[in-house]
Amino acid sequence: MQSERIYLVWAHPRHDSLTAHIADAIHQRAMERKIQVTELDLYRRNFNPVMTPEDEPDWKNMDKRYSPEVHQLYSELLEHDTLVVVFPLWWYSFPAMLKGYIDRVWNNGLAYGDGHKLPFNKVRWVALVGGDKESFVQMGWEKNISDYLKNMCSYLGIEDADVTFLCNTVVFDGGRTSRELLSVVIISGTGYGRCTIRCVKNAVAE
Repeated sequence: MQSERIYLVWAHPRHDSLTAHIADAIHQRAMERKIQVTELDLYRRNFNPVMTPEDEPDWKNMDKRYSPEVHQLYSELLEHDTLVVVFPLWWYSFPAMLKGYIDRVWNNGLAYGDGHKLPFNKVRWVALVGGDKESFVQMGWEKNISDYLKNMCSYLGIEDADVTFLCNTVVFDGGRTSRELLSVVIISGTGYGRCTIRCVKNAVAE
C-alpha cells in the first residue's frame, strides 16, 4: 500500500523562527511515521506573492494559462494526500507571502471552478498566535478564523479540514530566543510545549 504523502507549506521570513521549528517538527514527526513529505518554504523559495494580470483569474476562461511559476507550484501539489500549512497569525490574518501564494496558486480552473478542486483529502492549518488563548477566544478570533479557513477548504472541495492554534508564541523573558524556549518546553512537556507536540500529532493524524 502506498504511503501517505504530505505537502507542507510554511511562511516566515526567518529560517530560525518558531514557525520554522514547528514546521520542522511536523516534518520530522511525519518521517518517523514513514510518511513522505514535500516541503515548500515560501521565503527561501523566493516566491513572489504579488498578483499580476498574468495570474489574475479569468472568470470566462477556465483554461487560462497562468505564469510558469503558478503551474509549477500547482503541479507540486498533485499526488499528495494531506496539505499542512504553518504560519504566524499577523493582524489576525495570513502573512502577505502566504496570502499571495493562495491567491496565485490556488487559482480558478486549477483549485476551484467548473469541477476543479484542491487535490487533497484533508487540510491541516497550524497558526501561531502571539497573544494568550483566553483573549483570543473571548474576542471571537478563534471561531472566526477557524470558520474562515474551513469554509475556504470547503469551497476548494475539501471537507476534512482542521485548525490548530498555538498561543502565547511571542515571549518576553529576558532575551531567550524562540528556539531556546521551544527546546525547553518540548523537553519539559509543559506550557505551550504540549500544544506544540499535540499540533504535530494532529497535523499528521490519520
